[in-house]
Amino acid sequence: MLNDLCFRNIRGVQRTFAALLCLALPFQAFSQEKKPAEKPKMQFMGAYDAGQPGVNIYKMFDPTEDVVCYILMPEVAGRKPVDGGKWIYDGNSVGSISCLKVKLPVVPLPPPVNR
Repeated sequence: MLNDLCFRNIRGVQRTFAALLCLALPFQAFSQEKKPAEKPKMQFMGAYDAGQPGVNIYKMFDPTEDVVCYILMPEVAGRKPVDGGKWIYDGNSVGSISCLKVKLPVVPLPPPVNR
């Protein structure tokens, strides 16, 4: 009878341990640090005068989507330091973006080789 009682307790402990193990395994996947995926970068193609002091139009090219964007923005963003080594950027009233899909190559291609 004592053996039977000990055997039942061991089975209960095993079931409890198995249940806890099943609950703990999914959390291990979440606890691993994920490295952020590298995002593609747009290529700077030029800066143009916007007709206002301190404001430029920047031309950027996205080679992954064949898209050109024109960004109207100030030359310098005003900012103030805050606690913890971070910055707060001042607001401004200038800013817009216009993008369009290009059908012709934007990046100059090398001349064709004559054979």
